[in-house]
Amino acid sequence: MNILIIRLSSLGDVVLTQSTAAVLREQYPDARLHFITKKAFVPIIEAFGCIDKIHIWEEYKSFSKLLRLGRNNFDLVIDLHNKFNTFLIKTIVNGKRTITYNKKHGLRRKIVKHKTSETISSTVDLYFSIFSKLGISVEVKQPKLYPQQFEKSLINKLKYNDKQLIGIFPGALHKTKQYPIEQTAKVINNLSDSFHCILLGSSNELPLSEKLASLSNKKVTNLCGKLSISELISAINSMDIILSNDSGPMHIAAALRKKQIAIFGATHPKLGFAPMNKQAIVISADLDCQPCSLHGSTSCPLDHFNCMKSIIFTEIISSIENLNSNR
Repeated sequence: MNILIIRLSSLGDVVLTQSTAAVLREQYPDARLHFITKKAFVPIIEAFGCIDKIHIWEEYKSFSKLLRLGRNNFDLVIDLHNKFNTFLIKTIVNGKRTITYNKKHGLRRKIVKHKTSETISSTVDLYFSIFSKLGISVEVKQPKLYPQQFEKSLINKLKYNDKQLIGIFPGALHKTKQYPIEQTAKVINNLSDSFHCILLGSSNELPLSEKLASLSNKKVTNLCGKLSISELISAINSMDIILSNDSGPMHIAAALRKKQIAIFGATHPKLGFAPMNKQAIVISADLDCQPCSLHGSTSCPLDHFNCMKSIIFTEIISSIENLNSNR
């Protein structure tokens, strides 16, 4: 039996498909599991621990190449993205059976536009809805990543006289999802000396991390833009606590069962994007104007950005201390 799972992007959404793939492996132990995604996210799929073959989306962007993919004679095609590109993949690959998850896009838009009190189940719950269509009854499971070991030289850089390591991701894909960098600096500057802060993120966020480092009156280690995704997974796994905005690394930390603090601004946990992690503390101002966007935007539509500005840095420090006290 051949099964194809489709999720092309983005980082956090790809991470959240892991438990669906793992349960498919449990339910179909003799099946060959295929996964198609963008090249950037291959290291994430490699950390799933259950996928037999990874297909890179960029290598199949033509009718003839998708026909070639279809020669795998898929018995089951599962679309966990539900976009136009994935519709094309499903149509051309032409598996014996196709199941597409319902992303509740209309309800999410309604919550954003009308600020209703409705809450959407987690994205993982929505992914797991495919099992009922297969006639399978299973409990929703938390995604789990299995990090690869990275270079000893990098591991040695993360050892600081037995201090607790806090991995800080100051960035996010959109500006309205970023906690103000000046406030993040206050978090670092007022932390106990028992902590050492590691700045993490993509190369696009390097200027942001450099600014944060310049505002910090304590020594920090800036690894922003210096790690591959596989190294980033292992680095997160080496941290004691992760502090991030609503972002892809937030979901990586959750899938690694790390103690974490997740800050929400323009978006909101009730849209289904909260970290699926019992060791997570979610901080949101819960203003009447939240959420103002599904995925964030370049600026606050009301020009005040109170969803982030009203979150006091001392609340974050208290959350860090609470997580650390439960070691």
